[in-house]
Amino acid sequence: MVLLIKNFLPITPKENIHSKDQLLFLKRLYRLLERGYSLSEALEVIGWDERLKKVADTIHEAVLSGKPFDEALKQASFHPLIVLYIYFVRVHGNLMTSLENSIGLFEQRLETIDQFKKTTRYPLILLLIFFLLLLMIHFYIFPAYEEMFFNYLEAYQTVKVTFLLYRTGIYLFFGGILFIVLAVFLWKYYEKRLSIPVQLQIYSRIPLYRSYLRLQTSFYFASHVSLFLRAGLSINQILEHLKEQDALPIVQYYADWILTHVKKGFYLDDLLYHLTFIDGQLASLFQRHNHIEYLEKDLQTYAEFVQEYMQERITRALIYLQPIAYIAIGSFIIIIYLSILWPMFQLIDAI
Repeated sequence: MVLLIKNFLPITPKENIHSKDQLLFLKRLYRLLERGYSLSEALEVIGWDERLKKVADTIHEAVLSGKPFDEALKQASFHPLIVLYIYFVRVHGNLMTSLENSIGLFEQRLETIDQFKKTTRYPLILLLIFFLLLLMIHFYIFPAYEEMFFNYLEAYQTVKVTFLLYRTGIYLFFGGILFIVLAVFLWKYYEKRLSIPVQLQIYSRIPLYRSYLRLQTSFYFASHVSLFLRAGLSINQILEHLKEQDALPIVQYYADWILTHVKKGFYLDDLLYHLTFIDGQLASLFQRHNHIEYLEKDLQTYAEFVQEYMQERITRALIYLQPIAYIAIGSFIIIIYLSILWPMFQLIDAI
């Protein structure tokens, strides 16, 4: 679940400006530009707010020195996907649309992360209490039980078996956590050292993440192609621009692969069907339409539907996450409680 949420917008760098401040900056910039302010004037007005003054000044200075707006945002440590949307303004020239899209995506991302934090807060507290309970039982309760029931064979054997199962469960539990942590660490370390085709082969073997990544990749591909078509670019030009960006590695790799095969005489719609992480419905849109205007509208509609569907799936998963965590922790507590009481019942029967 954490992996899905973090990948809702890929690549989360170390940010000097807080994510919520980035969103606030974009919203205010959009509002000011909509009211007729120039970019320079809008940045000056945003600087009136002390929270945003430093970042607004940094961006303003960079813009005045001749840097493109996307490079100014990158210099101010904005999220790479925001920078990517603004970078494409160089191509299609529609800053307002790019700002609107980046605001929508980034706001949805922050809402999802906040919802995840709220959902997992109390289960994590209960898990910490449960962990302390396990340690107390391991170091105090079971040793005392062994000493207490030493002279009662049946109860003593129950305690020994229970203690063995309990200890094995603890080792498996913490061993599993350690394995997951090491696996994530090693993946982060080796991920950039692996080629994109190798990464895609690994992703294709992860059932839930595979489905999510297919929708996510299809969403980014459709939304960007739609923007470029609206600006009047040809498919080949669009693929060239997608190939040049590096914030979306899978889209970049696919654009390069498609360009190579299109030059060999293959049709775009046939190529899209062969890509693992491109949805078949998206590929069918390119097959269905020869008219650019209709294709652009359908791609935009498809991207909106996919975005809503992904958000719905994540929200539904978060709704089930908390009760499942409560049930699991409660079940373990009941099992531990019974394992402590059972030797006492045996002792009473023996007496």
